[in-house]
Amino acid sequence: MYLNKLSLKDFGKFNNNEIDLKEGINLICVDSEAKRFSLKEFVVGMFYGINRFKGIEKNDDNYERLKSISGRNSSGRVYVKKDENSYFLERDFQKHGDKVNVLDIKTGRELMLKNSNNLYETFFDTDRGTYAGSLCISKPKAENARELSNELTEYAGNMTLCGSADINKTEIVEALKDEKRQYETRSLEREIEGIREQIGRYDGVEDKLKAVRDEIREVEEEFAMETAKRKREARKLIETDKGVTYEEDDTLTDNLDELTKNSTFTDEEDDGESKEEKITDKLWFICLTGLFVIAVITTMVYILPFEKGVRQLFVVCTVLFVIITIVEGLYAKGVFDGDVTTPSEEDFKRVIQELEQKKAEEDDVKIDMSFAEEFMEKKTELKAEEHDLLEDKRRKQELLDELGIVEAELQKMQKELHAINFAINTINELSTHIQEEMKNLFTASGDFISPLTNGRYDDVRFEISGRVAVGKNGSYNGIDSLSFDDLKMVYMSMKLSAAKLLNKDNMPIVVEDWFTGNESFAPELIRCMGKVGAEQIILLTANQNAKQQLDNAGIEYEYVAM
Repeated sequence: MYLNKLSLKDFGKFNNNEIDLKEGINLICVDSEAKRFSLKEFVVGMFYGINRFKGIEKNDDNYERLKSISGRNSSGRVYVKKDENSYFLERDFQKHGDKVNVLDIKTGRELMLKNSNNLYETFFDTDRGTYAGSLCISKPKAENARELSNELTEYAGNMTLCGSADINKTEIVEALKDEKRQYETRSLEREIEGIREQIGRYDGVEDKLKAVRDEIREVEEEFAMETAKRKREARKLIETDKGVTYEEDDTLTDNLDELTKNSTFTDEEDDGESKEEKITDKLWFICLTGLFVIAVITTMVYILPFEKGVRQLFVVCTVLFVIITIVEGLYAKGVFDGDVTTPSEEDFKRVIQELEQKKAEEDDVKIDMSFAEEFMEKKTELKAEEHDLLEDKRRKQELLDELGIVEAELQKMQKELHAINFAINTINELSTHIQEEMKNLFTASGDFISPLTNGRYDDVRFEISGRVAVGKNGSYNGIDSLSFDDLKMVYMSMKLSAAKLLNKDNMPIVVEDWFTGNESFAPELIRCMGKVGAEQIILLTANQNAKQQLDNAGIEYEYVAM
């Protein structure tokens, strides 16, 4: 696959520029570094779109760097030759989403892309990272031997462990481990243990509460039975014409009945479960229902063919019926009964005092009322115990609610930890698989390093220890002691070796800035590039002498000056 023509309508530093290219080597001399960067990114962008980084600074955003000098949206066209077929690619580099159209020139039909606005998996199986990182070869960023040695080692490690020049497995795993440290679960586990220990102190509170309430009911029943007994004892024997009979003391009986009623002067305390009021018990609902009935019947009466007088009579009767029904319902619900108060402890004591006074006045009636006071004291003690148990139950529920919140937080944290551990394990597994596939990644480096270094070295390899080493006749040394120029040759040999292995789709290779200040080895470098096997190599340089070097070496190429 190769490119026939680049048409940069509005892209970076270009405006309405066209570049004709051919199969094989194409030397494009561009004096501006910004234009060389724009050309390289244009080729990548036409295949994959512009890569937008999410950095805060605009300098980190490729879209901002490649904005058209005209101020319009960037756009361009490319003619591509692939498998004896010709295609026309047109793309608008919109800020919020690229738009690309691919036309088969022979058939005139537009191709349907498998990936939206991306030629990956439709034209080729090479992903963006592989193409931009391995098939587009730029000068190393380092400015001295030490920096370049580190860059070389990182590149070799990334390619060997991850299959991509831009992905550093060690940094990713360390970042995941740092994030993992943020999800420390021991403090939450200790907190849960402490809450559960507190909850354990209230074990059986429900059973205890039930037992106390049962005891209260038993005391009330016992009191009711004792009261009935005292009522029987309060009867008087009197003589009448018909003989001896019993006479009830109505006043005493009424007081004892009131005492029995007041024996429940304190109900069971609210344990937090309130009964929901039915909507049918609400006054507004009852009135609204009545109005609805009146409206429905009135509507039906006026729809049916009744005389006017009959209609009015029917409506009046309906209204009266509904009003009476509502009033009856409200009366039955006790709306008109006034406030009903629960007997208080003072009322209970008052009744006891009245009975004691009654007992003192009636010498014939021998009733010991101390049982009522004893009952009151016993029940008061039980109610106090019930109150304490209800507080324990409430506190237990608060602890259970708190436990649920902490356990949910722990579960969420454990899920995050599981995801991080899964990611780390997956990366390690993939890395092992990639290492097996990439173990021969730099085996072709020997084909390039020897001519590029005039035979000083004949092999380059990436060792298990993570060290890049160069060899001569089977003897290897680390690259730390190499000169800056030799390190650049090692870098280029590894790049060419990776391109040879990874360019399975025979895509165009773009080489940027490698000829600036390096005229002496330009012919050997281009011969090495010829060994990669690509149909097209695009050389971008500011060195005007590169053309003369290629002519002297007898290398065929297409020349473009800009």
